[in-house]
Amino acid sequence: MTESGTIDELAIVPPESFVVARDELVKQLKAAGDVDGAAAVKAMRKPTVVQWITALVQHEHADVVADLQHASKAVAAAQEAAITKGERDELRDAIADRRRAMHDLEHAVDSVFDSTGRPRTGRDDVVTAIETTTTEAVAAGTFGIRDDLDLPNVPAPRVRKPKPDPLRERRIAKAREALERAEAAAERARVDLTAAEEALAAARARYDEVTGTS
Repeated sequence: MTESGTIDELAIVPPESFVVARDELVKQLKAAGDVDGAAAVKAMRKPTVVQWITALVQHEHADVVADLQHASKAVAAAQEAAITKGERDELRDAIADRRRAMHDLEHAVDSVFDSTGRPRTGRDDVVTAIETTTTEAVAAGTFGIRDDLDLPNVPAPRVRKPKPDPLRERRIAKAREALERAEAAAERARVDLTAAEEALAAARARYDEVTGTS
């Protein structure tokens, strides 16, 4: 077994057995004269269950992970073609293939949880961790769209004018006329009220003058 292979196998050791396995590997490396390697392994910390399951899936279902990475790469290429050349059919097919690859990954993660007898706590975290790793390997930063793409000028969408609605227009016209009539009537009422109040005030003043009550 090679040194790198031993370190790789350490990643799939259950968390409860990790410290013992790590320290044994450190002894082996020191005995072989690899002081730097021993120090690097000694610095490794016990993985969480999620990290351990993630490593197990990547080890036991490497083909599934590879398929997802391949499908993600195909989506990235299809996205670029769709943006720069307007070719969208391949993008639709590539997305469907990646969706199937994600389904296979989820099945593989569930299978590993079941085989280890662990509850599926953190199951979605394992799926996300592997998906993120494969995605970043394809297009770091933003999935499928690079910063150096020469994007074509896309014309602004045409705004369609609503079709005329004669019935609605007639209703609006009638409502406008009724509003104008009501406003005119209200204005006349205000004028009449003002005149009536002035007449009332004059009548009171005359009454007070005649009766001497002012």
